[in-house]
Amino acid sequence: MPLEMVDLAKMLPTMEFSKLAAVAGLGDEEGLEFMRGLYHAAVIARGDGDWSPVESFLSEWETKFISRARPNALRYEDTPWHPFTKRLKDAKVALVGTGGIYIKGEQEPYVTDGDASFRSIPSSTPAERIGISHTHYDTTGADADANVVFPIDRLREMEAAGAIGSLAETAYGFMGYIVRDQVQTLLDESAPEVARRMVADGVDAAVIGTT
Repeated sequence: MPLEMVDLAKMLPTMEFSKLAAVAGLGDEEGLEFMRGLYHAAVIARGDGDWSPVESFLSEWETKFISRARPNALRYEDTPWHPFTKRLKDAKVALVGTGGIYIKGEQEPYVTDGDASFRSIPSSTPAERIGISHTHYDTTGADADANVVFPIDRLREMEAAGAIGSLAETAYGFMGYIVRDQVQTLLDESAPEVARRMVADGVDAAVIGTT
């Protein structure tokens, strides 16, 4: 029996390309185009021992889905360009993590089936107190060492070495996985609030630890 697109979508939470759940809504012709392209990329990757063609293919399709779900999501024509003009060794740098970052035993974990909220995390928080609340990527490495997705120790080392001017007093955690009806909350509330706080704290740049 051939694999139906809806069956493929059910498998996605356990697969590397979990962000492509929208594949279930593809028509027969476009679904066939997707499967042929994925198979072709996988054959090339297996032959060369380099899986970057698969990653590139999936990224292209993810971009298509994002554009289709929210046509203006990838265009920011009204956003002013702010070039980074300071020397890094003089800059105040904040850390933002999108891998479900929160403080264990102190803050509420994220709702793993979609959460547009954020957590304020003092930059003095030891990495071992950082919790990971996420079910949409393999958290094995992050559970063992939060620096994998939230490099707080590395930025402290850079501050001590003079590679950056200073580490902002507050870092921020996001869950990173949101469903469609939460996108506007992220854009209108959570992200602007974090931006306002960074500006108030005199932050010059942000390092984003993502998955």
